[in-house]
This record gives sequence, C-alpha cells and structure tokens, in this order.
Amino acid sequence: MSINELDIMIGETMSVKRARELNSKNYFYEILKDNPKMAEIYPGVEDDIMEGSIDHHIHAFPDFVNRGQDMIEVAIDACKAKMRAVAFKDHWNITANAAYLTQRYIDSMYKNGELDHRVEVYGGIGLCHGADPKVVHEALKYPNMKMIWFPTFESAGYKRFAGKGYENGVPLCDANNEVLPGVVEIMEMAVEKKVGIGLGHTDYIELVPLAKKCKELGVRAVLDHPLLELNKLKIDEMKNLADLGVYVGTYCQPMIPSLYQCIQDPFETVETIKACGAERCCSGSDFGQVLHVYTVEGIRIFVRALLAFGITPAELSVQLKDNPAKLMYLDD
Repeated sequence: MSINELDIMIGETMSVKRARELNSKNYFYEILKDNPKMAEIYPGVEDDIMEGSIDHHIHAFPDFVNRGQDMIEVAIDACKAKMRAVAFKDHWNITANAAYLTQRYIDSMYKNGELDHRVEVYGGIGLCHGADPKVVHEALKYPNMKMIWFPTFESAGYKRFAGKGYENGVPLCDANNEVLPGVVEIMEMAVEKKVGIGLGHTDYIELVPLAKKCKELGVRAVLDHPLLELNKLKIDEMKNLADLGVYVGTYCQPMIPSLYQCIQDPFETVETIKACGAERCCSGSDFGQVLHVYTVEGIRIFVRALLAFGITPAELSVQLKDNPAKLMYLDD
C-alpha cells in the first residue's frame, strides 16, 4: 500500500494508517509500553469513582427497539455500584413516566432491605418527532423529568452531515443560522423548569448558534457523543463550543468499540478530555444496545481505561459526578 493510500480518511479523523495501527499485532504491546499505569489497574479500582456518579444518557427498555436491559435492571445495577443517579433516553418519546415507576420500585426494594443503596431515577423526552414547544411544555409536567434531547436520527443537521438531505430533517435553525423561535422557547422552558438539554446529532453548523443561544439564556447543555462518527466533531470545534459554555460529552460509547462502530480510536476520548479540560466535559454511557456490554459494567470499563490512560481520579470525579449534577440541576 502506497503512502497516499495510507493517508486516505475513513472517517472524520481516522486514516487508513491509524486504523492499521489500532489493529496491528503490536498494538497491545505498544499501549502497554506507552501507558505503564495499565499494569496498576484491577477490578474494583473504579469503585470510589463509581460511588456517587451519575449517568445522564442511558438507553433501556421499554423503547422503540429492543435494549440489553430494562430500566429496573439498570437501576438495580446502579444501586449496587452506589451510583447517585441514572437518566434514561428515548430518541422519540418521553421516558419520565417509566422513570417514575422505576423509582417507585427501587424505593420499595430499598425500604424492604433488598438493596443497600438508593439510586435516583430520571427520564426526559426525545424530539425526533419535532422540536415542538407545546409537546415539551406537556412533558415538563411529568415527575422525574430532567432532560430534553434535541433530534438525533431525524435531525436536519445530522442528515446534512450524513449527506441524506437536509430538507427532510427536523431543523433547529433557519437558513440564516438563527435559532428557530420554537427552539428558543424550549430552551427557555428548560431553564425555568431546571432541566438539562442534550443537543442531539446535529452538525457543527447548527451547534454554533445553538451554543450561543444556550449561553445567552443560561441553558445547561451537553454535546451528545461528539466522537461518535455519525455526528463527529473535531477537537477545535469541541473547544469552541465549550468556550460558549456547552459541556463536551465524553461517553463510554464510542470509546469502547463495538459491533456498532468496530474501528474506534479510544485515545481520541483521552485527547478530548486533555484538550478541553475535565471541568468542561460531562461523561455518560450512551449504553443499552443489545450487542454491547451492560450499562454499569460499561462505565466500569470506561473508568478503568481512562485511569490506565492517564486521566486522574479527580478529573473523572468532575466528569462523572459534578458536571452531570450541574447539567440536570441536581446540584441545586
């Protein structure tokens, strides 16, 4: 293979050369050599960090597709890990109602002595059907409502980024890159009701005016898995958005490769945290897929890996405890 062919890009930041490095027969020994802390990692090293942590972005059943676990199963695992809170996402619908029932079940188990720890259970609403402020207004009446997720697979920005036809998606900004009035209204409601916003799968073109509007209105918002190839951002883009006050989402997926994204550079997550600063990063799992590890176990692997690759316990605590609490107003 020629040098030019090795430089061919197979993703926004992944070259053929890097993909070959990540899958070479020497890669295991190279990361051991470059990351000596790996030898210090053991099962349970993550326990103190897991205690009191918050996962603000979990996919669980019931959902529009099958999931690896239901909400109760995830919540029980979170209790056993002594996590503080979990929040469940549906791309299309409200999850706050099922979160309320899950909370009732967890509270009953805790009261009866079946669990030694109680986790807080939250939900939200996904806006793939449209960024309709009337819908959000009604959703905010539900208990256990702590997140609004802007459109993902139906996002106009995502469709533009993927070359699928911007016109057929749900827009958040107009042709002049001005945030649409209905989206502004949703943001204002989020601030009033103390609810966080996930900015969805849109592209950098929309994210800049959205982030500026968030800063203007005092919205607490996070970039949804900006290292996942379907809505990939470059480090400079993430830093620019973080400068506007938006949290950079650093998620278990895609750092832990899977059948959903087989070739992934785990060190991009490390580089993102170091470049943006842990104080501006907000971690979650984005797990729940049927061909992936269970949510809480995935967080454990994620924490172990970041410790092995030089992210400190203090930095992880900020990303997994402090910033998710701020995002969902659990710090008030």
